[in-house]
Amino acid sequence: MSIREHQPDVPENLRPHFEAERRLSKLPWSWIWNCGNLLCRTRWGRQLIDWRRTEVRDSFVPSSRRLFTVMGLNRDQQQRELTRVYQNTLFQTKLLGRLARLSPTEEARQFEVRGFEHFEAERAGKKPVIFAGSHFGVNRLFPLWLARRGVEVLSLEQQDQLELMGVKKPVTLHAVVLSSSFKAQATILALRQLQSGGICQLTGDKQRTAEDKRCHVRTFHGLAKRYPLGMANLSLMGGAAILPYFCTIQDRGRVTIEIKPPLRPPAPPAPNGSAEREAQILDLTDRFAAVLEAEIDRTPGNQRWLDLEQQTVPASP
Repeated sequence: MSIREHQPDVPENLRPHFEAERRLSKLPWSWIWNCGNLLCRTRWGRQLIDWRRTEVRDSFVPSSRRLFTVMGLNRDQQQRELTRVYQNTLFQTKLLGRLARLSPTEEARQFEVRGFEHFEAERAGKKPVIFAGSHFGVNRLFPLWLARRGVEVLSLEQQDQLELMGVKKPVTLHAVVLSSSFKAQATILALRQLQSGGICQLTGDKQRTAEDKRCHVRTFHGLAKRYPLGMANLSLMGGAAILPYFCTIQDRGRVTIEIKPPLRPPAPPAPNGSAEREAQILDLTDRFAAVLEAEIDRTPGNQRWLDLEQQTVPASP
């Protein structure tokens, strides 16, 4: 199956929410930002968001408060970072719908880009690249932003939110929805893309399913965090550098996109199944995790992890 032939299944029960987000994203941004930011910063506003978005109340807020506590944040710091949690939840999809319609001039006003030279250096050498996303900030914007710059990218997604919103994607953006593909399909398509010198985007900090037992456990502020090993293995198989990126909301709803320096796999990689290959996979995973965790230490309200656990299992060596 080619990338263009892949047609993701769209859950019908999700369409009304995402179509409403698309309509809201057409309102003037100053109105969206001022009203939404007021909701995110006030108790009654947060209660309204909790009522409308139960996953915030039941998942994101308790998980975030738990992390803030173990990090030792004081009351004021916790309130500031909790505002980020609500902003990311409230604005991410609206920004996605807005980005799809912006002119180049409007996009330049709302988006500040740092570190794009890291990607340009890889492309100048005609090397494949894996853009490493994470459950952080408003990172879902990145594949669309990159494709709008004329870069052909294969994006591995849990949900094709643009499809759900009824937003037309650029012809350079190809989405593979993991939940609607058989287990090996995403790997096959991504590897084919990389071996042809192409660009892939995937999330490197969450297991695909609860049944995926192969992971690397790290300790983050006394809590256990499991990292999947698939991205590192794909990097080794495809000979692709990993470029972590982070999209964050700033004042007045401007978005900063920062691309970090490349994490390069060893060349040539050790043979499959060898102890040395396993060590290379763990090393790449550790290097990505260290970059991500450093960003979370700076702005912990931008993390969107739901799988932090008490340290009941030993961290991987």
